Amino acid sequence: MSTRTTLALAATLAALPALAQERPNEADLFGGDTPEAKPAPSQEDAPRPDESALFGDPTEPAPATEPTPATGTPAPPEDRDAQALGGPAATNAFDTEEAVEDPLKIGGRFYLRALSQGSDGVSFGDTSFSAPMLVDGYFDARPTDRLRGFVLGRLTFDPTRRQGSNSLIPSTGTLNINASADPRVVLDQAWLRFDLARTVFFTAGKQHVKWGTSRFWNPTDFLSPQRRDPLALLDVRTGATMLKVHVPWEAKGWNFYAIGLLDNAGPADTLGRIGGAARAEVVLGPAELGVDAVLQRGRKPRFGFDFSSGLGPIDIYGELALKKGSDTPLFRLPEGVSLSDLFGGSQGSGGVPPDLGALPIEAYYPEGYTPQVSGGATWTFAYSENDTATVGVEYFYNSTGYPSSVPYPYLILQGQYQPFYLGRHYGAVYALLSGPGSWDDTNFILSNLGNFSDRSYTTRLDVTHRALRYLSVEAFVAVNYGRRGGEFRFALDLPTLRMGEQVIPPIVVAPPTVQAGVGLRIDL
Repeated sequence: MSTRTTLALAATLAALPALAQERPNEADLFGGDTPEAKPAPSQEDAPRPDESALFGDPTEPAPATEPTPATGTPAPPEDRDAQALGGPAATNAFDTEEAVEDPLKIGGRFYLRALSQGSDGVSFGDTSFSAPMLVDGYFDARPTDRLRGFVLGRLTFDPTRRQGSNSLIPSTGTLNINASADPRVVLDQAWLRFDLARTVFFTAGKQHVKWGTSRFWNPTDFLSPQRRDPLALLDVRTGATMLKVHVPWEAKGWNFYAIGLLDNAGPADTLGRIGGAARAEVVLGPAELGVDAVLQRGRKPRFGFDFSSGLGPIDIYGELALKKGSDTPLFRLPEGVSLSDLFGGSQGSGGVPPDLGALPIEAYYPEGYTPQVSGGATWTFAYSENDTATVGVEYFYNSTGYPSSVPYPYLILQGQYQPFYLGRHYGAVYALLSGPGSWDDTNFILSNLGNFSDRSYTTRLDVTHRALRYLSVEAFVAVNYGRRGGEFRFALDLPTLRMGEQVIPPIVVAPPTVQAGVGLRIDL
């Protein structure tokens, strides 16, 4: 190779641009539904404070945009050696959109917590304690700005739980930790994203898609197999496997989605079990509206509507979920009779425990449409020259909820106890202080939730502080009060029972009074 060719090649390599690419933001990696290639503004971008601000999650800058590819034609090679090695049509991949520098990012999250719950009549030494651990690790591959692959795995472990233990009683709110005694590894996300002519965007695989605008209760969040814990600082639900097609209309700021569901209502092992969903998000003046529907074999068709809008200095939002009947049966006890009365009057002869199947409890399916409605308002105001506070209220009506706590023990035995969706009427009041005064890295959240149907309530204060760039320190304290046996003051005193041939030992649960916890979280 000639000296002139060598010098030209060295100069060309030195002039290559360094493609800067920052680490992906947390919402994108651990639960957000990131829009592809600057789509039109989505419905989630409401003017009210976002979930990251409310919960203390940091918001990092989005990854840098790829430099514009070079359009010039490369100069012809100057000698026969270069001609033979490169060919007349050879181009550098880094001068086009075919590749980027450092296309693979590796990161994760390390989350340690210590939680305790005090209950009526329980001594300090017998107070419950848990120390769940959560570790996330991800691979994020972006070979071009139009192609992305992402995989996130999760490890959960709680050394304070007995091996093989699995409580029959679901946790409500604060201690709903979803950690097992044995180390457990699950796949949270695994998806591939690409586009067609930068007009239609595809995301295929296990992913997070959240619908709805409400802060605490999301009845239109149809695509997640689990309900979100509204008091948790971190949403630890795993994703669902689907094929999502997104068509943005940038001129109008509208978005349209078509989705094929593969495991939302169980594995779709036949073509007939593949579910379908569709959603449209439109902007009309100051209001953002969303309309959606989900169809799946074995489940009732579900339809949803949500909105968010500004009303002077106040932001309002709401959701409506509608379906005909119910997918699961509801239970009705004889008028004026409690479960304790039924258990006491059904003791088997010869010391045989009563059979749950023999109790006079009616299982029925409601007729007609069964709406679920949530809505609320937030107000952000300045209380000093550089500081603001946010206050909000929210209400939830659940037509398939129960008017009292009488059926709760039976729901647990039937595996249908769903926290935050048991009662018919709920309400919440909350306040947020973000970086007050000189505490720029500290957030305070005060939440008050109540089940108006069973008259039980909880008040919780969360404090989050960013001690170092990647370290978040969390602490909370919660107080439970109201009627004994209600959702937030849940209590049980069941005798030995039978379900067919299976014998259920006595269950005694004291009502909770206070919970407290601390957490350490590193995001990389």
